[in-house]
Amino acid sequence: MNRNKNPNNIYGAFELKRIYSKNYLIGITSAILLHLLLIITYLVVSPSEEKSNQTEKLQIVTYVELGPPPSIIPNEPQAAVAASKPTFGNLKAAKKGEETSEFEVPKNSAPVGNVKVEAPKPVEKKPEPVDETYYVAVDMMPEPFGGIEKMQQNVNYPDQARREGIVGKVLVKAFINENGEVTRAEIVKGLGYGCDEEALWVVKSTRFRAGKKNGKPIKVQLTIPVSFRPN
Repeated sequence: MNRNKNPNNIYGAFELKRIYSKNYLIGITSAILLHLLLIITYLVVSPSEEKSNQTEKLQIVTYVELGPPPSIIPNEPQAAVAASKPTFGNLKAAKKGEETSEFEVPKNSAPVGNVKVEAPKPVEKKPEPVDETYYVAVDMMPEPFGGIEKMQQNVNYPDQARREGIVGKVLVKAFINENGEVTRAEIVKGLGYGCDEEALWVVKSTRFRAGKKNGKPIKVQLTIPVSFRPN
């Protein structure tokens, strides 16, 4: 009896209260989806209709149809605008059997054929000046690869100097370029008896480490002693 007197059980009030939240959520969701659908439909359909209406209203108007701009001087009559004709030539209908041409060239026009085109003259590039100076004193003097002793091993004692018992040194001035090559050599002090020729040959055949000034290879002249003595 006490259960039947509970107001929540009268006319299904308890059941309605229990499913109220679910029904409320469903209603809100349905309303939001319906509004989104209507907005999307409007955005998709409306621009296409406006675009079609704008396309139908477009009309190409030429300058002749528009006429001249209004005059800034009051009460001035506007002159009629006539369509301008091409200034290059007049249109001409081709006759049967003759060559066709798009325009008829005016008789007083300047000739356009046999135009002489001169090729541009090549610009002569002046060679950079080469320093041919052979310096006497630099930061690092040239040196034979392997040292003077290695160069001395290539000396052959001439038979004539051996017979005459010639002993001594031949001083050779060598001109050495940036690559360590001897470009020229001359005798400063000789012994004769074939020693001078042998000393020149040995110096010219020797490869040097190039002299340097400020860290850069440079031409140097160097006096080199070449010894002659019997073995």
